[in-house]
Amino acid sequence: MKYEQLCNTIIEGVGGKSNVKDVSHCITRLRFTLKDESKADTDGLKATKGVIDVIRAGGQYQVVVGPQVNGIYDELCQIGGFSATAQMDVVEDPDLVAEDGAKDPFSKLLGFISSIFQPILGVLMAGGFIVSMLSLICVFMPDFKATTTYTVLYAIGYAAFKFFPILVAWAAGQKFGVKPALSMAIGAVLIYPDLVNMTTGDPTSVLFENNALLKANVYGDVFGIPLVLLDYYTQVLPSIPIMWIAAKAQKFFKGILPELIRGIFTDVFTLLIAALAGLLIVGPVTTILANAVAMGIQAALALSPIIAGFVVGTFWSLLVMFGLHWGIIPLWFTEIASVGYSSLNPLNFAGCGAILGACIGMLLKCKDADLKVSLILPATISDFFGVSEPALYGILIPRKKLMWATFLSAGVGGAVAGACGAKWFTPGANGWLGLPCYIDPVAGIDMGFIGLTIGAIIATILPIIAVFILGTKTDQEAAAEKAAK
Repeated sequence: MKYEQLCNTIIEGVGGKSNVKDVSHCITRLRFTLKDESKADTDGLKATKGVIDVIRAGGQYQVVVGPQVNGIYDELCQIGGFSATAQMDVVEDPDLVAEDGAKDPFSKLLGFISSIFQPILGVLMAGGFIVSMLSLICVFMPDFKATTTYTVLYAIGYAAFKFFPILVAWAAGQKFGVKPALSMAIGAVLIYPDLVNMTTGDPTSVLFENNALLKANVYGDVFGIPLVLLDYYTQVLPSIPIMWIAAKAQKFFKGILPELIRGIFTDVFTLLIAALAGLLIVGPVTTILANAVAMGIQAALALSPIIAGFVVGTFWSLLVMFGLHWGIIPLWFTEIASVGYSSLNPLNFAGCGAILGACIGMLLKCKDADLKVSLILPATISDFFGVSEPALYGILIPRKKLMWATFLSAGVGGAVAGACGAKWFTPGANGWLGLPCYIDPVAGIDMGFIGLTIGAIIATILPIIAVFILGTKTDQEAAAEKAAK
């Protein structure tokens, strides 16, 4: 075995096999739940070759070993006789508790989302890197985009983002204790092609047509209940509450059904209840939230482009994180159809630049070479080409102070773009590659384009400075260090 000696040392360092309740792993760490942490030899482990650091946080004893964690974990489980069935902690009825012990609801929610994305972050980075490289190739070879090779490679890279609800459902199901296959089946319902295709046609009716907040397109009914559908591709938010419902249903039916039929009918009832609740309850609630966000932004834009730019720029990545930006995107195209450009779209342009700045700052400041290679560098490349999810979930969410500094930097960039009257004239690439889409086809480079560019540059520089002020430690690491002191 390649890591046999290291694994034996780690097992001995955590107090032996008998002291380990369970062990899981994330992208760089072995995460132990120990019966008695006082039996662990923290100093000895820190001095072990192959161990980068030891962190105590969130009720876990975490041994940081770098990107080779998968191979180490497999051998560790084999040597120690530990279960290797999960990549993250599975709980039956969890509270939304942030890993750094934070008590406020928003921090708990971010900590919970961060824990969900740990096991799928690697595939997001891989897919984002492939899509980024294709974008770069098409800059120099525009005709390549029309080839079958491009279509196949893009499908390989973008599949994880296209079918996001399935990945999130699996990860959330692991967190809530729902069986993996059942979780993925429930997530797949949201993006079932026949249901998605219904949203491209005319709705059968419109609920609350005269109420901008509650307005929702209806596509038939289910048992007499109006079916409000959204395009759930790439969305994060719906899968998480749906899996919470699934966990509750699964636990309930396991408890009441006779053992003879429990195996099959628990899955039957859980699938039915969770999927129907998702389509008939969670979906409409998401619609209302998206409408509320769109109305708020339109009100801010009418009040002041500068205020609107700051608000949209600051909160855009947060809206994307929760899938609430879908109420805004149609407004871009409505503006283009009516006046030939969108004044709303440029307000969020600085977001990718701000996240890129945070990544660059981490590359410059972070001294962990393994973390740079395994996470920061791929996230930086992906964000430059407009794919910000790896950086958002892997770098910013675990560092909330840096996250808010980055978001506020994007707000400053958005405010500058709004003040200068920046406009979006044609759809195109995301991130910095999409900059030409903001050049006026008649007037050329005007004050709006110059303001947009300056705002994006400012938004990129500020997070770099923020990293050097705030440091590169995650909230977990900072809390563990504070507790140790």
